[in-house]
Amino acid sequence: MTTKDDEFEVIELSMLDKRKFYPLSGLGSFTVHSMLYPLVLLRIRLQLQEGAHLYTGLAHATSCILREEGFRGLYSGYFVKSAQIISSVFYASTYETVRHMSSGIPGLSQTQRSFIGGGVASMLLQTVLVPVDVISQHLMVLSRTSSISPCSSAAPQSIAPSVKLKSKSSGQSVMTDVRLEQVRALSPIRLSSSELSTSWARFRAVTSYVAHKHGIRGFYNGYVISLFTFVPSSAMWWGFYDKFCRLIASTVSKLDDTLFASNATNSSGSPLVPRLAVQLIAAPLAGIASATLVNPIDCVRVRMQ
Repeated sequence: MTTKDDEFEVIELSMLDKRKFYPLSGLGSFTVHSMLYPLVLLRIRLQLQEGAHLYTGLAHATSCILREEGFRGLYSGYFVKSAQIISSVFYASTYETVRHMSSGIPGLSQTQRSFIGGGVASMLLQTVLVPVDVISQHLMVLSRTSSISPCSSAAPQSIAPSVKLKSKSSGQSVMTDVRLEQVRALSPIRLSSSELSTSWARFRAVTSYVAHKHGIRGFYNGYVISLFTFVPSSAMWWGFYDKFCRLIASTVSKLDDTLFASNATNSSGSPLVPRLAVQLIAAPLAGIASATLVNPIDCVRVRMQ
């Protein structure tokens, strides 16, 4: 809520009903994860395509994957990545705990406490998440089939130089192995038709490849760069989020006072904009701000892993 001193009250861990918080936190993470996963997959493929020139942009990548691999292609590696849903509860608990503990440090503002809590929570979480990221990123860029159907003709020939053959029975164009090799170039792993047949088979094949090729260290490939990516990203997100909440709440509070003074409206004393609306505006703004600053490091991380 907003107050006269423009403070935006922060909900602390001690104020929460843990029996509701943890289940709802997991459910919320699952919902957001399911909705945004196709965008994560598209981002990974676009970041890895340097030299392969598979896609001209987001729209072209989406149409290609839908035509070549079907709708399920947008969810390749989904169940492996879903392990992050469980870890999100640990992340939230760590963030709230560190934030509460830092309240004993004199001179720290609410924004600085949020910054520290987000950074520490992300740092501890990377030990669990990096192996998940390594496997899921391979699964994201592996074609679900051993053959590729025609992609959008909107792509320039210089970007998708594939030879097209006419099928006598259907009259449709059929891509040769050139296009398939372009897709496979995004990952060093080569899977057989049987290994591509099911999600479990793909997961087992990728895990075996990484373990055989690199050992346990292979599952932590890019661990340091992940720390340099996600720790500042998480810290900045929470810092920006807290700052945006206070900025929006302050603006709304001043506007509310102005309207009340001039029109005697809103006499109930309730805020002009609900707390939830303030948070819904602040969260994406914080995400945009932190992603803009961290995206160059994230590109390096994806290619290293």
